[in-house]
Amino acid sequence: MTARIFKDDVTQVQFERDGFITMPFLNQEEVNALKGLYSEVFSQAPNDFHSTSFFEDEALKQTISSKVEGVYGQKIEALFAPIQKLGSSFLTKSPGERGELPIHADWTVVDESKYCSVTIWVPLIDTNEENGAIQVLPGSHKFSDALRAPTLPSAFLEQKETIAPQMKMLKLKAGEAFIFSHAVWHSSLPNYTNQERVAVTYGLIPEAATLCLYHRSENGKLEKWDMPLSMFQRYTNIGQRPLFGEKVAEFDYDVKKETSNSIKQKIDFYNRQLNRKKMKPLFLDPQKQKQFEEEGYVVLPALNADEVKELYDYYYSTSLKEGDYGSYGNGFKVGMDNKDKNLVNEMMEKVVSVALPKMQQHMYDAQVFTASYVVKEPNPLSVVPVHQDWSFVDNEGEYCSTTCWIPLMDVNEENGALGIVTGSNNYYDVIRASPSPQTPHALADHYFTTFPYIKMVNMKAGEAIVFNNKTFHASPPNNSNEQRVAIGLGFAQREAKTVHYYLKPDGNKNKLLKYAIDRDFFKKYDNARLSAMYEAGEVITDYPLLEEIDYIYPTFTAEEMVNMMTATGNEFNMPLCQKLADAFGYNLDGTPKNTEAKVEEVVPVQETISVTEAAPVYDQPGALDKPFWKVYTPLNIIREIRNRITQ
Repeated sequence: MTARIFKDDVTQVQFERDGFITMPFLNQEEVNALKGLYSEVFSQAPNDFHSTSFFEDEALKQTISSKVEGVYGQKIEALFAPIQKLGSSFLTKSPGERGELPIHADWTVVDESKYCSVTIWVPLIDTNEENGAIQVLPGSHKFSDALRAPTLPSAFLEQKETIAPQMKMLKLKAGEAFIFSHAVWHSSLPNYTNQERVAVTYGLIPEAATLCLYHRSENGKLEKWDMPLSMFQRYTNIGQRPLFGEKVAEFDYDVKKETSNSIKQKIDFYNRQLNRKKMKPLFLDPQKQKQFEEEGYVVLPALNADEVKELYDYYYSTSLKEGDYGSYGNGFKVGMDNKDKNLVNEMMEKVVSVALPKMQQHMYDAQVFTASYVVKEPNPLSVVPVHQDWSFVDNEGEYCSTTCWIPLMDVNEENGALGIVTGSNNYYDVIRASPSPQTPHALADHYFTTFPYIKMVNMKAGEAIVFNNKTFHASPPNNSNEQRVAIGLGFAQREAKTVHYYLKPDGNKNKLLKYAIDRDFFKKYDNARLSAMYEAGEVITDYPLLEEIDYIYPTFTAEEMVNMMTATGNEFNMPLCQKLADAFGYNLDGTPKNTEAKVEEVVPVQETISVTEAAPVYDQPGALDKPFWKVYTPLNIIREIRNRITQ
């Protein structure tokens, strides 16, 4: 999220979502005053498309800016947070085909990871499809992080056939404003009337931002220039190195081009956010609810020291610590998978009795549908891949399947804390069904692509991270000398109907069986049992079958997956990757630091999803000779990193 630009919260949220807003701005008297100023500047209208910023007469451009400021001044102060003014200009679109402006975004003139640069565009006549109204692609300010400059190619113009049908035409009345981020994609058609279409622009940036310009030099390097606020009045040799300002950097740079598929996927993502159902609140604090919906998780205070000790001591007083969890081999285990279901029932009730009252302090009347211990033994192979958890409720969107994960000791990268891909709860909507690995899903081809983008969430013992089961999450290995012990609880809004989705065991993998369930379901069924049932062609018989539904899940290229992750602010976690490499004696290019180290082949794998983390499984159903931990190793992750950083 960039620095605030508007004073009003509602306006700011809409601007951040869409990249622009429209609003009434000038009254008729003010429109007439600016028309009079335009007539003073032009005795005869210019041809084609023209901006007064093209003038070499700096004094005239300053006069235009000053007089526009006289009209806009109080409106700017009322509407915006503290800003810096970049000047104003008249834009003229004369009649004729040559006035068309192709799909583009304006220059990158600020650090767009922190700030946005903005133009207020106001027509002085009514605009429509006949006289070249503005067209804009909502949400596109987040579609590309490519730099934009007069000497750089467009990242997306080659895909105009994909973009054009999705553009929204803004039929503005004289005096209405189109206020837009310079990163948003926009265009305008020719003016087919016999009257000039005249508009006024007003540029601004946040008070803390500095102005810059990028220029591709003769040697192919990209130069970054720090520029004064008068840049748009003074920079007339467009496309050439500026004659003022200060060059502060020079570097290699290639524009990352958008594909038709990547653009379609980003448009689809924006439309899902726009049209998604309003979630029934889960949290009492509106700010926590907002963060949960946008980022996919929140961290909350939960257990005190005595409660942490009570749950920790209970774990070590039972056979859970050495119970039969299956032959995973990497030291990761989930209490609900224990074969002693009486012990599972006792464990669930214990966890709920201690943790639920503390979580109810943060939530509306929520229901708990399962609870478990989640333990990671000291083991350098105990990587848990990026995954999503099962769907537990009907009508996801209005309601949510939610996991609350509480460590019973301080957790960090060293002992296997959780990592989150921020905002991934909003990437796509699909039911997450059992069993694993039999049920195909969108992440199956992206374990190595996604892992380097997780954001580690270091936590104190007793803190709770509550995340949407749609949210991508993972954890690195436990490289400490003691078990990492945590508890997990499944939550949903009280009025939500709890359900379970099970892949129809007919071998086609295109139908899901939807069952109405209760809390006792998870005392009887775990992934191991459901997986064995699937292989035997068995269905669930002791719970009502509500319906059989089609199962369709999205597929993405690695590039599309990375685009989604970076679009919601996730960054390549090089420190985490470096730690994994160091721990296993490898360089980040995949070569061993010890030249005698043996390098194994990379083998594609699938995963099992449990209540809170993915348990390790075998790479193919029924193939018990290739355990998960043999293939999802830090070395294989490093190899994917090597591929990404050397391409």
